[in-house]
Amino acid sequence: YDLPRIWEPKRWGQVSLQHRPKVVKCLDARIAVVVFMTETMEKALQTFSDHFSINVVATDPVLMMNSMRVFQTSTMASLGIRPVYYVTVYPRSVFNREREREALERARRTMEQEQAQRDLEMARTLQRSADVTASQTLLIDDGLHDADDSQQGLGALPGDAGKSVRIKVRDKSGKDTLLLVTTATTVQAIIDNYVNMAGLSAKTAVTLEFDDERLDPSSTIGDTEIEDDDMLTAYWR
Repeated sequence: YDLPRIWEPKRWGQVSLQHRPKVVKCLDARIAVVVFMTETMEKALQTFSDHFSINVVATDPVLMMNSMRVFQTSTMASLGIRPVYYVTVYPRSVFNREREREALERARRTMEQEQAQRDLEMARTLQRSADVTASQTLLIDDGLHDADDSQQGLGALPGDAGKSVRIKVRDKSGKDTLLLVTTATTVQAIIDNYVNMAGLSAKTAVTLEFDDERLDPSSTIGDTEIEDDDMLTAYWR
């Protein structure tokens, strides 16, 4: 309510505008109005306004009953036969503010639901990616420990497999691929295996960098400063 603008002292008696508890109590008061079934809501509203602390007729009121809009021209009979009608009277400005608040709340809930759905889809995508990467890593790990075919271990040498090192290769789109190699694995072997895992053409020229320095394809992991969980960057045209 914009009380200062519509304040009528004679309607409030001894209640001061500054006495908030009494003002709120008056505004929350229910007033029983008796009208005939053939009379309109306008008649009931005028009677209500005459006895209420505010002249609601002057506030361009909106009437609501059971979440249904009621027009002032409606007769009581048109609202159904019942012993008592509970009608809420809103000044137009209050009704509009309430509807705006409800619209904002609905929009907020919708945004939260959409964000939650996006987060869920992203989590599922990441989980699927992690499952695929884990599967790829397991295959490489099996190759490293295959005594009959050590060359499947990305360049691991027979009788000199070296220490296992877990690395991550990131492409230009930000996609990561986990690899389990050894200190005896050559950079070229890593490139060859990565080309296959990334689904690239065998003719694709791939280079690997570590700490912004290009790695020599003929060198081994043991020749570099690469350690567990380090990241290499893959580039190709």
